[in-house]
Amino acid sequence: MHPVRCPALVHPAFEDTAASSGVSLPLASDRAAGEPLNHAAWREAEEETGVGISVEQREFCGLIDHHESADGPDRITAAFAAQSWAGEPHNAETDKHKGMFWGSMEKPPPDCHPYTTSIFHMTTHGPSCRALNWPTQGGSE
Repeated sequence: MHPVRCPALVHPAFEDTAASSGVSLPLASDRAAGEPLNHAAWREAEEETGVGISVEQREFCGLIDHHESADGPDRITAAFAAQSWAGEPHNAETDKHKGMFWGSMEKPPPDCHPYTTSIFHMTTHGPSCRALNWPTQGGSE
């Protein structure tokens, strides 16, 4: 796997939520019951931006295993990228997002959520699997 060096499509949240706190986030999705991770990623890309991404255009970037230090649930995030697609990206979920913009993955916008910044760093610099916030000997990555 090679590092991805391209801009990321991100959107500011429409409302402050526990997950977003009104900051800029990448396209993201919870997967439906019985839905593979990669299908959830491409479904959400289409739902949020209106673009189609073929199998040949899809690229797996890595996994982040994140421990929630508070009472929240631990989570695993699979990161995917596409460097080409069919259609023009636009904010297809105007009820959920204020808009969309291209941001640098190597220098994320100042309002980028710290978890998003970690995903961008992993995607551009590696390693392709990272544990975050886990209480381990030597601390988290």
